[in-house]
Amino acid sequence: MLKQLKSYYKDAIVINEQVADTDAYEWFYTKDGDKIGICKQRLSKQEKQLLSIFLTPIPDVSRTISDEEMAWHRWVTHGDSTLLQHFSSHSPYYRFIHFFIKGSVVNKDDFFDVISGLFSEHIIIVWEHDYRGVIIEKKQKPTLDPLPFAEIIDTLSTDFYVTIHLFIGHIHPYGDHLYELFCHEKQCFQLAQTYMPTQTVYQMEDVIPLLLIHGSSELEMIKKSLPFLETLDDESLHIIKTFFQCNLNVSLAAKKLYMHRNSLQYRIDKFIEKTGIDIKHFKGAVAVYLAILLQQYADN
Repeated sequence: MLKQLKSYYKDAIVINEQVADTDAYEWFYTKDGDKIGICKQRLSKQEKQLLSIFLTPIPDVSRTISDEEMAWHRWVTHGDSTLLQHFSSHSPYYRFIHFFIKGSVVNKDDFFDVISGLFSEHIIIVWEHDYRGVIIEKKQKPTLDPLPFAEIIDTLSTDFYVTIHLFIGHIHPYGDHLYELFCHEKQCFQLAQTYMPTQTVYQMEDVIPLLLIHGSSELEMIKKSLPFLETLDDESLHIIKTFFQCNLNVSLAAKKLYMHRNSLQYRIDKFIEKTGIDIKHFKGAVAVYLAILLQQYADN
């Protein structure tokens, strides 16, 4: 393959060579670890897309990545486990934490140092693009450890002046179905970002209602069953959503809304009186929560 690429691109390709102007090239890794650079002026958009199918694009060529990182990058971007299988020291379990960054992280090594310092176990970070990637957490046991979500977001906001959105996946055993589970969680993250764009940390419990709504073929029928949605103004909607986000805790929600507790209690009671649904109890809260998500889905 390398000979064919060399024959086709001639002087516009470099293979395992250093060049003065690295930004003038698109960079790729082959399955065997060879580093290929092709002059951007010589490479069409279609050719770049085609090469990305059987080569691994290198998003940040100035950064040196290890063989293990390259193997995971290949697995994440192409689902190709060929390189990954060469490593004998796989952890029994893995957790994927997908991230999306609003802003630009110039130094990805610094980014890794900050993130890895917040985890107790070894991690690998794979960048799919300059703004999106996945933290791969190696785990010896399938037990959940409390993760410092707030610290991650606060630290990155302070050190890099960016906002990060996280999707916390489940812990999975290393095996044949790992990539399928990874892709599913990635899709869940994209779905959550679409319908809950202001939220910064997502877990599967946030997405399950969206999956139910997104896959429903009876959307109009569900909307007809929840006519009160049409009567909710934006302020009421915000109040009810905040009440749910605070786990039905009136005091906490009032504090977050900068309202007096009695005022919020009054608004909740009026909502219950108007809709006939008691959102102070689990069943009513779930029904209205799903209804609000449905409304957002329909609006989009």
